Amino acid sequence: MDDGRTVIGRVLSPSFIEYGAGVYPEDTMEAEIAAMRYVKIHSSIPVPEVYYHDKDKNGEVGGEWMLLEDIQGTNLYLKWPELSVDQRRKVGLAVVEVWAQLMRLRPGAIGSINASGDDDKISFYVGPMTFMPTNVGKTKAPPDRSKCGPFSCARDWLLALARLDMDFPREIPWAEEAISNTIPVIADIKAAPLPYLDISETSDPSPWSINALFHVDLGSHNIMVDSDDPTIITGVIDWEGACVVPLWSILPRFSDLLREPHITQPAELEALNELRLLMERTLLEAVPEWAKLRAEGLEARILHTQASLSTAGRHNVDVFDVVF
Repeated sequence: MDDGRTVIGRVLSPSFIEYGAGVYPEDTMEAEIAAMRYVKIHSSIPVPEVYYHDKDKNGEVGGEWMLLEDIQGTNLYLKWPELSVDQRRKVGLAVVEVWAQLMRLRPGAIGSINASGDDDKISFYVGPMTFMPTNVGKTKAPPDRSKCGPFSCARDWLLALARLDMDFPREIPWAEEAISNTIPVIADIKAAPLPYLDISETSDPSPWSINALFHVDLGSHNIMVDSDDPTIITGVIDWEGACVVPLWSILPRFSDLLREPHITQPAELEALNELRLLMERTLLEAVPEWAKLRAEGLEARILHTQASLSTAGRHNVDVFDVVF
């Protein structure tokens, strides 16, 4: 650009759809842009500026596209191995602050953020949940938008997950056994004696009613840091599929950030574990509502995991997915 800034063009290309991959809901990119604008307005998290968006109705580009800011810096995933212990601590706590700010946002119902109006008079609302494009073959179409929310309470959301309402229709349908496996999971969700699953933010002010914005792929590969001072986060990227979910369902995986397969020395492994524990403690202190839900929400998280994996049956879930 004339002022020296560089831009990135992103295209939702349909070239792989004929093979059943790369399928996406029609409002995926619009929801991604809305999420970034919402975060930019309501937090100090650095996100890319979106300069232009076009749905490519005339077909000149070949897919819906946008122009957005090229965030300067280096990918944290690439920078991490060369950081000192002190640098890792500082950038680790900066990552925690990103999580904390997202958890403090209160967009509304369960779904995906949408926007209306221009930049001067923009307003946000929660619409049906959107998803990242499929990366596997044999997908025929995006999920049925009418079944993707927005959901006013967590139980309705869990039931939609368990019923496969938000699944991408498959060229080869689920096996009969897999569909049968969903039946007891659905029954468990309906019968669960957890009153907080039925409340909404408008009906109850307790932490159980809080829904927060969730970046579905907030790993080190989507965090940019300053090339000269890698303890400073310059941008959080790739907001595709970002959604609003119950706060109790959000479980950051700091161990993913800290995983280094080549490290085998006990002292180094202990240092990484100490940093993970520090990050967890800091987030618990920064978001007390989430701390309460983390301590008391195991039953709900088990239901969430079972709903997400309902075709496997309620007894075939990994307990790691529901603990911190």
